[in-house]
Amino acid sequence: MPTKKMPVKKLLLAGAGHAHIGLLRRRCMTPSIKLDITLISAQPQFVYSGMLPGWMAGHYTLDNIRIDIKSLCSQAGVRFIQQPITAVDAKSQQVMTTDDRHYSYDVLSLNTGADTDMRWSHNAETSSVIAIRPLSEFITHWQQILTDARQSKKYQLAIIGAGAAAIELVMAAQVALQQINTNHQVTLVCGEHLLSGFNPRFQQRVMKQLHRHGIKMVQERATDYRDGQLSTATDSLTMDTVIAATGVMGSAWTAATDLQTIDNGFIAVNALQQSVSHPNVFAVGDVATRVDEDMAHSGVHAVRGGAIEADNLLAYLRGEPMQNYQPKTRTLYLLSCGDKYAIGSWGRFSVQGRWVWYLKRQIDKRFINTK
Repeated sequence: MPTKKMPVKKLLLAGAGHAHIGLLRRRCMTPSIKLDITLISAQPQFVYSGMLPGWMAGHYTLDNIRIDIKSLCSQAGVRFIQQPITAVDAKSQQVMTTDDRHYSYDVLSLNTGADTDMRWSHNAETSSVIAIRPLSEFITHWQQILTDARQSKKYQLAIIGAGAAAIELVMAAQVALQQINTNHQVTLVCGEHLLSGFNPRFQQRVMKQLHRHGIKMVQERATDYRDGQLSTATDSLTMDTVIAATGVMGSAWTAATDLQTIDNGFIAVNALQQSVSHPNVFAVGDVATRVDEDMAHSGVHAVRGGAIEADNLLAYLRGEPMQNYQPKTRTLYLLSCGDKYAIGSWGRFSVQGRWVWYLKRQIDKRFINTK
């Protein structure tokens, strides 16, 4: 009797983050397992957030910080669908997109990222606040900011946030705007807890760099923005533009899913980066939160956790054992300071200098240019 052919399994990749880029690159090199793979992404290109401040400050072109996902899919033999997803029905194993189409899967991997947390104010006209995410939209907004700044005698920009991303943005923005006109000014509205989680020496180094750039700091929480006025607990600041880099919250589509979520819309996953409610669904990066360990949403975990998740996807499809992602107790963090200067943190230790920026550039370019 002829051997019965096993049906080809459908692997659906939703989003184009670090994990899926790694999987596509591996597929190009070693297409060892027969799969029907589809990748759905709102954009045909991936913008690398680690190099975004460098682009803002004029050190990189857009092509320097982007990966062509559509082309990578073509090379890997993966079907590419350019649509934002709107819902995931894990019971019926389907993903819905904005054009009302449904895509079925046997195994689903979620690497869609998250939305900017805009809950810093219940009253703000958030439509007039520029969110750092999605990055593709922010890029368009930043280009318009530069255009407006060239036509202004004194452009006032505020960036809201207290984390490393906000710090990098504010220094890159100050460098870019000062190159246009030295009267232009960027203000960091950061509340009282700047860079919480980093060691005091690192925080001190960052503060000195903020002062070196002449960045104004308001260590109060922003509460409202309307009619060009950014309000804090005790003051009202006149601003041409406000950018929010206020952390992340679950993507809007997570409101329409039967996957278990926690912490305001993040997909709940275990140490395997596997959904705790549906074992044939995996999630990694900002879209997911570990239920077994307190782990921050960061680029470090997106990259390292993404590599484990990609391995586990293939192992799951083969019926092989999977591995846990165990975050390291100490990780190297490199924070760019706008003008080809950077600060590095490793546990309790920190360093700074132009050589740190060039080290960061080398690491970033290696990720972008890996084939």
